[in-house]
Amino acid sequence: MINIRYHIVSITAVFLALGIGVALGSTFLDKATVNVLERQISSAENRIRSTNEENDRLNQQVSQARERDASLILVGSESLLADQLTDVPVLVVAAPGVDNDAISVMQTILQRSGADFRGTVQLADKLDFTGDVDSDLAIDLDLADPAPVVLRNVVNAKLTNALLAAGTPLNDDGTTRTETPTTTTTTTVPGLPAGCCTLAPPEGEEPAAITVLRERGYLKVTPGPDHTEDDPILETTGYRYVYLGGPDLDATENQVLMNVLPATGPAMPATVVSATQAPAPADEDRVPTVVARVRASDELVSRYSTVDDAQTFAGLVATVFTLRDMGEVDPGQYGQAEGATSVLPPS
Repeated sequence: MINIRYHIVSITAVFLALGIGVALGSTFLDKATVNVLERQISSAENRIRSTNEENDRLNQQVSQARERDASLILVGSESLLADQLTDVPVLVVAAPGVDNDAISVMQTILQRSGADFRGTVQLADKLDFTGDVDSDLAIDLDLADPAPVVLRNVVNAKLTNALLAAGTPLNDDGTTRTETPTTTTTTTVPGLPAGCCTLAPPEGEEPAAITVLRERGYLKVTPGPDHTEDDPILETTGYRYVYLGGPDLDATENQVLMNVLPATGPAMPATVVSATQAPAPADEDRVPTVVARVRASDELVSRYSTVDDAQTFAGLVATVFTLRDMGEVDPGQYGQAEGATSVLPPS
């Protein structure tokens, strides 16, 4: 007969052996797991270190490139662009929200080109007219209780006509007219009688509608260095324009500028420019710039030159050259973004 003590000792030995085995097994497994994790962590740290070093190298290259570009703008533009636009009246028409630094750089380059820089007209975002009707503005424009869309159309028509009338006369195909315009410019506005928005060629005075829009805060006019706040704008023919957009404007701000860039009729004597647009992350939808919108339009791309990197030396040079050659060569698309055909216009 087997003693009960024998069973107890046997069972105890079995469980003791199991415990020892589990303890030893888990110890070895933990060490193996730790070794694997340590190798993975070391590999990840090496990759992170390599990536950081590469980012530092690329950032240094970008910084050096920007410094070289700034030096070219500061030094090279003075000799390269001198006398390219001598005495040509140039006005910058800026979208709402455009960075002041971009405006300042453009002003400097235009001055160095010899242009008669008349200043900057920055359009206000309220030109979108999405709120209540500005009754005071409607009265000043001789409109009786207009709907917001009618007021917007009238304002855009008057502003566009004023720019066209003061601009270098162009035929529909973009070639220069040799004769001085003697006829009026008329835009038909839905819902209003014919002739509401007719504007005769300027005769030395600022168009009345422009004065009203300035006084009502729809246009912010900053005069050029050789002009004063009291000097009129768009008072004579011969103007050329830089339509200035930016890479980070919203759809409304871009549309305000696009509203005064006609796709039919006489072409505006304007070059459409924007700062360089960085590639958007895959999960981010970036609003197309005015340059991208012009290039995407069959009607507009054949009528206007565009420059997509206007804050760089090459972009600024391209802007001056397109203004210089306006009406003499076909419009071109310059820069490095999608739709550009070359960095600079042909010499």
